[in-house]
Amino acid sequence: MKMQIVLLRTFLVWLVVWPLVTAMLVLLGLLAADLSLGLQTLILTAILVPLIGLILGPVMQRLASRLLGSIS
Repeated sequence: MKMQIVLLRTFLVWLVVWPLVTAMLVLLGLLAADLSLGLQTLILTAILVPLIGLILGPVMQRLASRLLGSIS
């Protein structure tokens, strides 16, 4: 059961991260196109890593646990 939670949580996080990264890349491209790639990457990761690690990760973990709890 624990492995199912880990796999489901990983999938749910990816499902949220992929469009979030895409949207941030588009937004950053519009706002900071003249900055170097390294600086753009620094800004992108400075926003996304805490957002994912502190907010989205725990939310997706709770969602995965609830989904698997309702299945069993």
